[in-house]
Amino acid sequence: MDYSENVSSDDQNNNITPVPQPAYLTRDQEHVIMVSALRQVISNFGGDTEPSSSNWNNACEASLPPLNAGPCPLCSITGCYGCAFPQHEEIKKEKKKHKGVRKKPSGKWSAEIWDPSLKARRWLGTFPTAEMAAHAYNNAAAELDGKRPTRRGKKN
Repeated sequence: MDYSENVSSDDQNNNITPVPQPAYLTRDQEHVIMVSALRQVISNFGGDTEPSSSNWNNACEASLPPLNAGPCPLCSITGCYGCAFPQHEEIKKEKKKHKGVRKKPSGKWSAEIWDPSLKARRWLGTFPTAEMAAHAYNNAAAELDGKRPTRRGKKN
């Protein structure tokens, strides 16, 4: 059923209201909000026996800009909450520096290599440092290179 026949064409064109976009926060932003709320609760512990909702609303309004504040001066996104929060250093994952080496949950480093003759991974052991595990990998790789048959003709 079409309800547009009940409304004049002037009302249809002039009374269009944009639907507000929902504000989504990243996990880090949610974390910052929860930590600041917990800090406020813990710091007021034993002070006021009854929490006042007006203080909480004022704290939230002070930390978050309104959604209709216009585009963000940093990222030019309308309704951006991300730039209002303090920037936290991203936790950098350790870049894999050594081939065949990985860190175990115990903190030790393990090394393994693909053995083409066995068609399986060969366990080289666990080591206290990544460099020691890489050294074991390099030694095993040198052994495997020695097992390869020599080619006929010139070597490039």
